[in-house]
Amino acid sequence: MAMDFYQGSYAPGGRSFNDQENRCKQVFQEAAARYGGFWHLCTPGEDQPLIFRKREDYVFMMTAIAICAYAFPSVKVITFEIMGNHLHMMLCGHPDELFSFFAMLKKKLRRYLAIQGEGVCLDGFACKRLIPAETLESLRNQIAYINRNNYLVDPDHTPFSYPYGANGYYFLPAARRFAEGRFGDLTILERRSFVHARDIGYPDDWIIIGGAFSPVNYVHFDIGEGVFRNARHYFHKITREIESYKEIAAQLGDAVFYTDDELNAVIYRICKREYDVESPMLLTANSKFDLARKLHYDYNADNGKIARLVKLPRNVLDQMFLSKDSIQKSNRVSG
Repeated sequence: MAMDFYQGSYAPGGRSFNDQENRCKQVFQEAAARYGGFWHLCTPGEDQPLIFRKREDYVFMMTAIAICAYAFPSVKVITFEIMGNHLHMMLCGHPDELFSFFAMLKKKLRRYLAIQGEGVCLDGFACKRLIPAETLESLRNQIAYINRNNYLVDPDHTPFSYPYGANGYYFLPAARRFAEGRFGDLTILERRSFVHARDIGYPDDWIIIGGAFSPVNYVHFDIGEGVFRNARHYFHKITREIESYKEIAAQLGDAVFYTDDELNAVIYRICKREYDVESPMLLTANSKFDLARKLHYDYNADNGKIARLVKLPRNVLDQMFLSKDSIQKSNRVSG
């Protein structure tokens, strides 16, 4: 199992805020010094066609990530989410190793798609640069950003239920104990089919979930959870501190999306901070349109959401801005 970095000596908790925060700083500093820093790997989704078209494609990618993590023990996977046409990963390691890790992953994906007869161009599935998480707060925000990524574009999921990533295991010890089977339970032929290769030299005790290797086998939850004070702190990050994700998205060249509830919270904060009113209903007509521009340009809000939440005519907004209906339709793959 991957959870061997601190061997439980820095388990979340502590008697005071300062105790907890100092423990988080120690986890962050020691891991960065030992392994080579924290990096957000995000393949651009804007120009990449859909890659993962069916459940089996996602399952393959889950196991491929596990295999690459096993091949590169110096690369520590902190969390990840597989989206329809791109990938988010928080990794700890030296950049040259991370690029090699990704090159192996892409090679495996290309071979799988070719065998499946999927004519998918992977030119856009690239790791052109790594975004560093140079501070403890930056790392916290980027872990939360990754773990809530699919939730924002798929109304059928919470930040804990999406199955194609490590998000569903954060601060959920029961989930990490669950196993449908283990690699050692399979026959030799079943193992080769499972990993899509003849090489089956992976640990017999590795847990299998949903037809893939579980993230529990290789994701360093001890580090990922260790940089949050406790489970409540993590939950607050992924559900409440939503404005911090705007800056991360700008760094990544990513498109950030907000649910109606999240955007509504942003609107009320802007109203109080910039217009000195308690509600958008108290804004003047000019201020409402000014607010609409902020939501459009700064928060990537589509015209439908702005119309609903600010109570402005949709046809007027469509004239003000290029309609974002096309973005809404592609949310499931480009969030």
